[in-house]
Amino acid sequence: MNHPFRLAELQEPRVAFTAADFERMLKLGAFADMRAELVGGALVKMMPALPGHGERNATLVLRLHATINGQPLAIATDLAIRIDDLTVRAADIAIYPDTLPQDEVPDGADILLAVEIADTTLARDLGEKFADYGRAAVPNYWVVDAAARVVHVMTSPKPDGGYADRQVARFGDPVPVPWSDVPVTLD
Repeated sequence: MNHPFRLAELQEPRVAFTAADFERMLKLGAFADMRAELVGGALVKMMPALPGHGERNATLVLRLHATINGQPLAIATDLAIRIDDLTVRAADIAIYPDTLPQDEVPDGADILLAVEIADTTLARDLGEKFADYGRAAVPNYWVVDAAARVVHVMTSPKPDGGYADRQVARFGDPVPVPWSDVPVTLD
């Protein structure tokens, strides 16, 4: 006698990585040969930067560094920033107090300025990252849109994500720097 049967379905529970897991992996060198972020508990491999991206990044780092002028601030590139328990983003450039521990991933509220250079990532930088950095209380967020030759300057982070204030400065226009009276200009 034939009996109907069902195929067993394998249902393994999905477990998200946490920001603490990501930080441990980072400290152990798991991402030494790649750029990665943790987004909603999932590891996301980031594409490598092209030469124009690196040049714009280096130029802006030098200009921002000049505005620090002896203040107790530090500047970093490709800095991991904790957004929440399941998300860690990597900012192209970040300015933060030099008193932060050097062996820990800082929280968003610890960062004074996060900058993304958007050569091919404009939608993500003005979308997901805009929401995440705002939700994490990063007080100042800039997106450098090289193709349009503008800088999107966001301030007043909102707890539910994003920013309440947004200005757009053209390349060549001075962009105010929160900790200095000296603006920076991109070209």
